[in-house]
Amino acid sequence: MPPLSELDLCGVATKKSNDFTQYVKILGRGKKGARSLTVEEAEHAMSLLLACQVAPEQSGAFWMLIRIREETVEETVGFTSAVRKHLAQKTPLGHKVDLDWPAYAGKRNELPWFLLAALALANSGVHIVMHGHTFDGEDRLYVEQTIKQLGISVCYSHQQAQHALAEQCFAYMPLTAIDKTLGDLMDLKYVLGLRSPVNTIVRMMNPFSADHSVHGVFHRGYDELHMAACEQLGDASVLVFRGGNGEAEVNPERDVTLGKWQHGAASWTTWPKAEKEHKRLKHQLDLSRLTEHWCGNQIDQFGQQAVRQTLASVVGLLYDVASHDECLTLADTIWQKRNKAYFGSV
Repeated sequence: MPPLSELDLCGVATKKSNDFTQYVKILGRGKKGARSLTVEEAEHAMSLLLACQVAPEQSGAFWMLIRIREETVEETVGFTSAVRKHLAQKTPLGHKVDLDWPAYAGKRNELPWFLLAALALANSGVHIVMHGHTFDGEDRLYVEQTIKQLGISVCYSHQQAQHALAEQCFAYMPLTAIDKTLGDLMDLKYVLGLRSPVNTIVRMMNPFSADHSVHGVFHRGYDELHMAACEQLGDASVLVFRGGNGEAEVNPERDVTLGKWQHGAASWTTWPKAEKEHKRLKHQLDLSRLTEHWCGNQIDQFGQQAVRQTLASVVGLLYDVASHDECLTLADTIWQKRNKAYFGSV
């Protein structure tokens, strides 16, 4: 068995990549000598990582050097471009996707109410692919865990996703099912102890070229980074906001600033908090709250506004509506027409 230093992330023996060494040097030359990567350099570096031509020591050093100062717009554009080109070489999904919904953060102190917003949209005929990744052992509730417990099928292949979209307009795919190497890069967190800029890339990648995409971020400033990267990437329609725990979910107990990139222009709108009082039930994470609220058997005080405001934000993107009131009216119509028996049929 070859030594660890000669094993890449794909588990294949390989020699240290001399091509990649230059990028570690660029990032790690010290305060005066180091610099960020250009778009072209970032794209090439990411293509080497995806081709498994990078030693694990190089990969860890590379991501943590960027993590210390945070990724730039140019690096994000280059990384995302490489991932999109890499995914484009795979077998097409075979079904048009209207909305790309990354869900990678997990929830710490509330349920993933954004899932109900997505399912309501799917009930209305919007074809949605949601994708995410689960870190075992973390004190977070990931959407994949919720989906499984609610009896919704997880799609592990393009064929399964195509079938789910055709049957119910909604498909969830784990990152590893989309691309194992990307899943391995995310799992570097187990070794390094920190998340890497890969978390930004998987939110940006739009793996199935959906017409629209919604990005939830957590840290201040990342909404601006996503918006600037969308512009350089030439994306058509993207919604970005700092959501609940970093997911694409409006926290009704806080003001939310929505960044929309559409028609080749950026716009920013701030919606006031919908809940004036604290109604979050962080110690009551029973999934029956989701199903009971969906069925209309019991209205959840926090969930009602979390779903409504999240749904309103996304329909504003899908149907190019700017007014908060108009978005809420449209969201209410979609919610009222949902299939209340959905969880009994999946």
